[in-house]
Amino acid sequence: MAKYTIYHPQSLVEADGKETWVIPYPNNHLFEMSYVTSILMTELKKELWNMGHEADIAFVPLYDKLHRLKIDDIGLDVLAQSPIPQGLWFIVANRDTNKFCIVDLQDHPCITEAVCYTATENFVMSFTSMFSVERYRGSHIDITKLVPFVFMAYYPIMIENMVAEITTHRRSLKELDNRLLFYGNTRDIYSHEGAPIREVANVLKNKYPDEVDIGGWGEKLPLQDFLKKAASHKINLALPGHPWCSREHELWTLGLPVMMYEHTHSMAVDLIPNWHYIAVPGGERRNIGMAKDPEYAADEIIKCHRKWLQPEYEWRLNNIAMNGQRRVRRQVNAFDIIPKLVELLQLGNW
Repeated sequence: MAKYTIYHPQSLVEADGKETWVIPYPNNHLFEMSYVTSILMTELKKELWNMGHEADIAFVPLYDKLHRLKIDDIGLDVLAQSPIPQGLWFIVANRDTNKFCIVDLQDHPCITEAVCYTATENFVMSFTSMFSVERYRGSHIDITKLVPFVFMAYYPIMIENMVAEITTHRRSLKELDNRLLFYGNTRDIYSHEGAPIREVANVLKNKYPDEVDIGGWGEKLPLQDFLKKAASHKINLALPGHPWCSREHELWTLGLPVMMYEHTHSMAVDLIPNWHYIAVPGGERRNIGMAKDPEYAADEIIKCHRKWLQPEYEWRLNNIAMNGQRRVRRQVNAFDIIPKLVELLQLGNW
């Protein structure tokens, strides 16, 4: 049996005019506002012990204004071009061999890219939330070390605790809003290869104002208010972007119907079109999933939306909501995903 250490970054906070490093998460992993990675690493530690391994958790600081990660125990010394995020990733290291893997749920692969750039021989694999290796094209990342993982709700315990409230709220409404709802980042500055990532949202708003409810950066709502608003609409739209910028993972947990472009990428748990979500053929897309032709994509979204609003589709819509929720609550959550993560880690080979 092996000995493992799970390394997670500390957080740099300012208090009384001084900066100090703190452990970012409470020891109680059931605390409602714990990040998904906090729960993942705690559950992984328990599973490793159950398998007969030794496992512990260590919190490590980031140096040089968050640009440097140094873990002497595994011979890792990384200097990144951009600041390394202080959360939503952790490292699983074998203390006997100093080999390690990264679980990287950041919306930008900063830590994975930085470790790849150092070309350290101890780096084995990175389990990423960006489900396609194509999204890393042009970076310093060695795609042979990438394994698409899954993505989950940002604060999974909090969202799970809201299920009953949101369900009761939705059922209490005399009538659901038939307008297609999307609230997210639609600013032009939010771009990829010179094109706005969420341009289709603006096309929908301008071309079909009576059939959509589109909110951009200026209409940003607190998470709880947004989820209640989402529950008041019959169908919610999810558009490609950084994982944290779309709320489909929370919507699935709450049992709300989600419409999105057909998800063609790979991941650790299947996501089936027109079973877990309403699939839209958005036409040709860029490597991060956004439509190359926003006008065409907007037309297809509305065409699909009108179809699913028809009375004969109501039972299918209800089943899609149920299937999406079941996938999250039985497979894709920070507790039940642990066996899959252990399988992907391929322990004993490094």
